[in-house]
Amino acid sequence: MNKTLMSIVLLLGFAALLGLSVAARAAESAGNVVDDTVITTTVKAELAKDVRLATLTGIDVSTTKGVVTLTGTVSNSEEKAMVEKKVRDVKGVVKINNELQIVSPSKKE
Repeated sequence: MNKTLMSIVLLLGFAALLGLSVAARAAESAGNVVDDTVITTTVKAELAKDVRLATLTGIDVSTTKGVVTLTGTVSNSEEKAMVEKKVRDVKGVVKINNELQIVSPSKKE
């Protein structure tokens, strides 16, 4: 009887630990999504705040686990570098994938 009771208690304890582990992982995933959304929103706000970059509507920003990916077009290498610098200054950015393409203004139209 004692061995059976002890086995049940151990089994329940293991199940409880497993459940806590799964819950912690789910909370961490939800936290990452919120953090990524905040980073993306902050990056877009920083770009819009800068008069030199505010007119750059051809830039898309996405964030996954702190890695910011920039896609779209800019007019020259200076703009491309300026955008990357703005992103680098945002809290929470771990890495930047700068996939911006340089396209002359006449080709954008």
